[in-house]
Amino acid sequence: MQANLSGKVALVTGSSKGIGRAIALKFAENGADIVVNARNRAPALEVVEQVKGLGRKASFERADIWNYQEIKQMVHRAVQEFGQIDILVASGGGGGAPPQSFHDIDPTLYIDTIESHLLSRLYCIRAVLDHMMERQRGKIIIITTDAGRTPTKGESLIGGAAAAVVLMTKVLAQEYARWQIRINTICTTVTKDTPGYEYAMANPDTPIFKIFKKAEERMPFGMNKPDDIAQLALFLASEDSNQITGQIFSISGGLSFPG
Repeated sequence: MQANLSGKVALVTGSSKGIGRAIALKFAENGADIVVNARNRAPALEVVEQVKGLGRKASFERADIWNYQEIKQMVHRAVQEFGQIDILVASGGGGGAPPQSFHDIDPTLYIDTIESHLLSRLYCIRAVLDHMMERQRGKIIIITTDAGRTPTKGESLIGGAAAAVVLMTKVLAQEYARWQIRINTICTTVTKDTPGYEYAMANPDTPIFKIFKKAEERMPFGMNKPDDIAQLALFLASEDSNQITGQIFSISGGLSFPG
């Protein structure tokens, strides 16, 4: 699809690779200026140059989305440079325990998993809220896993954190509708050409390889690609979705059908 994002500024976290990169470039193709966020400078600067090659403004902001103060400072710098943030896409930041049976998860990784899959999203949302409330507008799109909607073996902790994201999407959408802020979540599953997929498929002897391989075999429409998620994110960022907030969308290639 195509949309008119001209005059909009989008902050896309985790946008140097995978899904975040695809979303940043899709938004730029449709007229948005982009704040590229990542921890690693080199791949992020490649995305910045690609955005500029599309005729849009872009800047790189290094910040760890596990650290609220870093995100808050990043938002402040971005607003100073661009004057506004119209769209936030909270993505990236994978970490913590990989998919495996609950009894095999090291308890010391519980907090890291929750911080990666839940708190990193909440930190990003909180960091932009004051700015969006002041401007009386904003689109927030959260990227999480479909394990938060469908019970998935090996993803008890990850799914639990994602389920919290799903519920909070609905609550936050109700709370901030009065400021014309729309908040929606996209739930994904196994997706090609992402760091998570490459990590999972690197070693056939690991539980995560078997989980991903089984999911791949059960997808009637094949595995997701980053552009599949980017297309939906573009719709949710555009004026065409102004009547939509507090909704959860699954892109799973027909793997699951959450209620």
